[in-house]
Amino acid sequence: VEPLIDAKLATMKYYTGRVTRQMNKVCIVSRTGYTGEDGCELIVKAEDAPRVWENLLLAGREVGLQAAGLGARDTLRLEAAMPLYGHELSEDIHPFQAGLGFAVNLRDRDFVGRTSLLKLKDDDSIRRVGLELSGRRVPREHYQLFDGEQFVGEVTSGTFSPTLDRPLAMAYVASAVAQSGRELTVDIRGTRLPARIVDLPFYKRPA
Repeated sequence: VEPLIDAKLATMKYYTGRVTRQMNKVCIVSRTGYTGEDGCELIVKAEDAPRVWENLLLAGREVGLQAAGLGARDTLRLEAAMPLYGHELSEDIHPFQAGLGFAVNLRDRDFVGRTSLLKLKDDDSIRRVGLELSGRRVPREHYQLFDGEQFVGEVTSGTFSPTLDRPLAMAYVASAVAQSGRELTVDIRGTRLPARIVDLPFYKRPA
């Protein structure tokens, strides 16, 4: 990316962005991403996108760059335990349940929704957890989780991890059972299979 833009990525801190140019066209480059890997995102005008894409593929050919689709990106974001709107995030899940309380500043500023969040910050009824399974069967969204015979939650995202060579999932479960190492079962098409709660993220890239 860097040879194609008028910016030095190494000097940009994570979660910052700047307006720059790509082949004499204005674009925004940000040190963000949704795969857990080191990288950046480019925001360009729609009419410039095909040309930018082709330039990136051409520039990366000598280092083995290959295009990857949504499935690959979603597998990476799940291995990195990044919550996705519509799955781990929704209007019914507040940031403290999702483990995102660090991103909410309730101390020294006012904003729309602050009063509601103050009431919810101590709500610990459910928690987002990671699950690991053995075998090859993958738990999918809305698959139910049990502690013995008691329903305790459901899966929000699941995949087979090529990095860890096992099925992984994120889920929301009752806080009473949300301990790392706890053995639950997940109902996969009528069959209950063991699912162990593990710490998140499942995988973290080497520093």
